[in-house]
Amino acid sequence: MSLIALLTGLMVVPEPGVVTAAPVEDLIGQPVAYAASRLGATRDPAPAITIIDGGGRLDIYPAAEMVPPTPHPLTCDVALAPPEVLAEVRTSGIPLYAITRSGSRYRRVAAVYIVARDGVVVSVLNPPMAEIAPARSDETDRDRVRRVLYENKDPWLSVAPGRLPLSDGGGFLSRRTDMAAPEGAMLAHLCQTALIVQSPPPAARDDAGLLQGLSLLPFAWRLKGLNAEREGNRLEGAALFATLRPGDGVPGGLDAFLAAHPGVRRYSDEQDPAYSVLVINLGAEANNNLARMNGAALIGVRDDRIVWTGDGGAAAGLGLTSALCIDRQATAAAVRPGCSSTGYFSP
Repeated sequence: MSLIALLTGLMVVPEPGVVTAAPVEDLIGQPVAYAASRLGATRDPAPAITIIDGGGRLDIYPAAEMVPPTPHPLTCDVALAPPEVLAEVRTSGIPLYAITRSGSRYRRVAAVYIVARDGVVVSVLNPPMAEIAPARSDETDRDRVRRVLYENKDPWLSVAPGRLPLSDGGGFLSRRTDMAAPEGAMLAHLCQTALIVQSPPPAARDDAGLLQGLSLLPFAWRLKGLNAEREGNRLEGAALFATLRPGDGVPGGLDAFLAAHPGVRRYSDEQDPAYSVLVINLGAEANNNLARMNGAALIGVRDDRIVWTGDGGAAAGLGLTSALCIDRQATAAAVRPGCSSTGYFSP
């Protein structure tokens, strides 16, 4: 039986409201298993990013991995909140969205992550939301929208805009203290009853829809092949990623590995030639979208040694993939292969 199972015992089905909460300061300095038990985990958490740093190991866990599964018909979230706001939730039942990342006065943007060094919690991360600069007197509404969407981007885990992420390993812990949970914050697991919207019944006959469907038949043939490609990438990418472990050498050396896996992209850091980031295409579930919007796992390599790995969720959630598409002026753009003109990355 796992340590988490021993600590948590039988699973308790969450009810609406504050399910569990712990002061962030109580988690710092404690084993990961303790943090998981405080949040009610029913399984051993798995790190999303593992970094070999200074001879030790740094693991970054999604806090959502440390709470019970969400049962129907609830919707749940893990968020940072001030103690007084949680008290208000308990007494007056204010809605969940009022204190999660979209509504919190902390103005945080990504999911909450717990960082552990050699198995001991050292930080709780939740990147801050960038403040939007006021409109300029000489710009149009369109120019301002573009500036908000594409400029002043923050690659949290990169040394600087334009650089590859995590080139300094765990250096972000001292370099980006603004990513750490605010002083006095509570890490809370919150649930509320999900809003279920009934779909209207289909029309008895839709001639316009039939004609539209016929016009899209050529795209349906493309979609079948694209979905097969997505599925192949999903299976093969996950299998390849599972063979790569931080601290190990790249199998056969970096050049031989890339030759054996031509679908793996390699990006080199211009200011740190020994450092590279590899991208593995994780594909996607079959869908009706003709655009290629696949997941990606990232691997940091120094010379021929793997120094960190990041799964698809963390690569997106903590901005590892978006950092690949941010230039030195902190603008989202087609900086590297795989980036669109708007700074969206797809392997």
